[in-house]
Amino acid sequence: MKRKTGKHLLLLLFLLPLLILLQNFIQQRSQASLLKPDTCFTESFREQALSSALYAELEERVHSDGEFADLLTTTMLNGKFFPKYLSGNREAYLRFKPKAYYDLRNCYLAVWKDLESFPIPIRNDREIWQEIFYENTFGAARSYGGSRTHEGCDLFGRVSQSGFYPVISMTDGKIEKIGWLPLGGYRIGIRSPHGGYFYYAHLASYEKYFQTGEAVEAGQILGFMGDTGYGEEGMSGKFPVHLHLGIYINPQGKEELSVNPYYVLQAMEKKVKKYTY
Repeated sequence: MKRKTGKHLLLLLFLLPLLILLQNFIQQRSQASLLKPDTCFTESFREQALSSALYAELEERVHSDGEFADLLTTTMLNGKFFPKYLSGNREAYLRFKPKAYYDLRNCYLAVWKDLESFPIPIRNDREIWQEIFYENTFGAARSYGGSRTHEGCDLFGRVSQSGFYPVISMTDGKIEKIGWLPLGGYRIGIRSPHGGYFYYAHLASYEKYFQTGEAVEAGQILGFMGDTGYGEEGMSGKFPVHLHLGIYINPQGKEELSVNPYYVLQAMEKKVKKYTY
């Protein structure tokens, strides 16, 4: 009887590590199932629902581009794209789906890594809530130019006067597109170092004569909030004065995809600049 008990104990001691490894394997496979080859194209990813509190905590905890990218990506994945806390466990994704993980990582970098400023500075004696307001209208229906959805976020000033509010670049980057669009009026598009395309539309005017390919710095004035667009060049007054902000990325080098700027703007409220104007 003692011999059988001893054999059973030895067998159990032999199997226990294997059972632990199997359990870990199953858990990691389940975790990795959140990640698909097309995750960057999903509505959950495009929402970019990172709270301003988590963004601030993220910035405090990281000291390099790699750390920032990994913690952001795993936080969004482990929180099923609507996270409530930071989570840095990436082992399962690297083990089972490394390419999909790094594709997603690059997409998050393009949106978040180069951000340095809210796009509209406020006056020295004001708080942001006294000056600027905006809502989450990403994906809302639009009709001018045909049935479509709103691919950005509209920011309005308490002073509804064309040319009153400066519009500044949220990132360093290079001017990729500039000039008139029937939908966007006078617009300017900046490509940031990590690949995000930041689109500022309905400007009343530009700060200066910009050229395609010209470098700009975060905080540099690009132009002034206006109400241009919805017609031939120079058309204005068809809608209230506002800034349309769009953010686009190129997932896996494919056609540009819009993402929701709303949570980005909320995170950048703590980085609003104060100017005298």
